[in-house]
Amino acid sequence: MFRKYQNELIVLFSALLLLGAVLFQYVSYGALQKKSKESIALISQFEDIATMKKLWGKSKTRARVLGNIQRTLAKEKVKKFKIEKNKAYIILENLTGTELNKIVGKQFASIPVQITELAIARDGEKYRLELKCKW
Repeated sequence: MFRKYQNELIVLFSALLLLGAVLFQYVSYGALQKKSKESIALISQFEDIATMKKLWGKSKTRARVLGNIQRTLAKEKVKKFKIEKNKAYIILENLTGTELNKIVGKQFASIPVQITELAIARDGEKYRLELKCKW
């Protein structure tokens, strides 16, 4: 009975095998693309970690850079400027808008510190900045 359709069965089996191989290749390619994207993201994270470690590694210079901020301002604008170990507490008063932007936007943004509290109060044209940070 099967002898009569032997060639057709072989062709059918070959077609099924070919279909299975194509499906396997399609699924494998999708998995490979997914792993490739994950690997690229992981490499990017490692590069970010290395950069952050380089920035955050030198903790001795942060207090000095924060002290430079204090020296750039007039003494009557600095109400409190306290640096202890790896923490800083800063209160600045009577700041103009440009001074506030310079301090927060340029000087503090370029220092690798973690800002734990930031309060800015406006009184007319003058601003009051209260900042707590650690590193």
